[in-house]
Amino acid sequence: MSYKPDSLFSLLEQINVSLFLPHIQRPFVWDEDQMRRLFDSLMRNYPIQTFLFWRTKDEIKARRFMDIIDWDVDLSDFYDAVKSQQDQEKVLVLDGQQRIQSLRAIFRGGIRDVETQHVREAYVDLTSGVRDTGDDLRYPVTFASESLEVPHYRIADLLSRDAQKNAEEIADRVNDALDPRLSEQPDERKARQKQIRRNVGQLVSLLREDKYFWIQQLDGVASEYVYKTILDIFVRVNSGGTKLEASDLMFAAMKEGWGDIEEAIEDAVELLNGTNLQFDKTFALKCLLITEGQGAEASPEKFTGPGGPPLLASIERNWERSELAFRELRDFMMQDLKVFADKVLRSYNSFIPLFDFLFHNPKPDERSKALMRAYHYKAQLFGWFSQSTDTLVNSLHTVVGKPCTAGFPLEEIKDYMRSSRGQAVELQVYHLRENRLRFILLNLIYVDKIGTTPFDVKYKGNEPHVDHIYPRHALRTRLSLASGEVNHLGNYRFVGATDNIRKRGEFPASYFTRLKASGVDIEKHLLLPAFSRDPSRLAFDVDTYRDFRDSRLQAIWEIASRVVNAEMDGQRTEQLATS
Repeated sequence: MSYKPDSLFSLLEQINVSLFLPHIQRPFVWDEDQMRRLFDSLMRNYPIQTFLFWRTKDEIKARRFMDIIDWDVDLSDFYDAVKSQQDQEKVLVLDGQQRIQSLRAIFRGGIRDVETQHVREAYVDLTSGVRDTGDDLRYPVTFASESLEVPHYRIADLLSRDAQKNAEEIADRVNDALDPRLSEQPDERKARQKQIRRNVGQLVSLLREDKYFWIQQLDGVASEYVYKTILDIFVRVNSGGTKLEASDLMFAAMKEGWGDIEEAIEDAVELLNGTNLQFDKTFALKCLLITEGQGAEASPEKFTGPGGPPLLASIERNWERSELAFRELRDFMMQDLKVFADKVLRSYNSFIPLFDFLFHNPKPDERSKALMRAYHYKAQLFGWFSQSTDTLVNSLHTVVGKPCTAGFPLEEIKDYMRSSRGQAVELQVYHLRENRLRFILLNLIYVDKIGTTPFDVKYKGNEPHVDHIYPRHALRTRLSLASGEVNHLGNYRFVGATDNIRKRGEFPASYFTRLKASGVDIEKHLLLPAFSRDPSRLAFDVDTYRDFRDSRLQAIWEIASRVVNAEMDGQRTEQLATS
């Protein structure tokens, strides 16, 4: 390993000749402001951290830097077929892509305007640097598609028209051009000329002297650096010294065989998160691994070992089928489950067996969808995926990861969860009394009753709150009821955050009478037709409260048990009344 300084001129000359980007690098993501701040730091003599390079002759896909920065490009267009070959020596940037690409754009290239597609080149005001010009910058760069007049200087001229000139010659030319144009006092003119000489001197020094840019190079030609070690180093240095998740390292390994895999999976994750959820790439990778029969454990070794190339080839070959399964899973979540919030989920991994089933059994019929819904609610309510998740997913793969001619195999899943895990598999009355499940149960009721979820809100901050129909404070202080009677699913409903604030402690008879008069469908909240037709019956006394609460809990039970115990065809709907 070597550690040495280099000049910016030398770095720019090496770009796309011997210096390339490895395929594991992501696209260029810096914006113009970040590029300006880099230049400002260099003009102030601030350090910009060391670059990390890897010299190798291995067969690694080498990607060229952009001559002109374009944020909407196909990275596959930039791969160098010759340099990517075995025994072709190249130096690959492991850490420093954003800085080096920015420097290339400022000193030798430009950026492409998103709207006009014109190339804009970098100019610096050579009189700047005396004070901040805004945004904490002293030396702001202007990107322009047309030439700017002095005191603006086209930075790329340092490598073209002014390549053979020293700093004094360049500064004199700029000062000579400005002197007759400006009306200045002698002291002002002297200060301005001095500042221009200082700025030009710094620009020339940045370009030609080897004291600003330091390179740490892993020499894979003279020493042995196996690819797996390089991948681990790459992930660590690009995460500020903290090891990233396994998915990041796996993508680095996988890109060698299929350069578009990360983009494909990111699209799938974005699709799933269209319901305001937080699926990540590791989830998608687990889905792919399980359908390939490789187990749900997301480990880089699966892609870096001997089995990596055939596994990746199979994933790529089956991608159309996998993409369809991701789309069907997303449609099932949106249209059947109406899942729009983390609050109604206890595990994301419970969706992996659903993906596995859809991969092998696309376009399930309505009966299978009903059983899939039942599986989902059982998994969430009973905490099936609260521990040993990968082991559970692998076990369920033997049940769902094949063509299931009889439909979704919920009974087989229940048998496994009951016998091997000792888990609850059917909704019981006591589940309705578990306060931590109220979000899931209430969401189920609203989805079944009105066909949508209160969490599908247009305005951020108006996500529903759990609200007491009979006000909690009044029940405890005026009717002297204990918490167990007050904090009760039969007394809970969802209400938007804004409405909840407005409602305050209003009694239910008054509140729901007012809502009904304004045209609101109050039955979706009350569930009981008798009280919905005449909300004035919601008198504030112990007997009326208990009658309403318990009757409403019976209605909740009938809906929830029908959905969660769908495989039982309603056999348990009378349990509440007899318990």
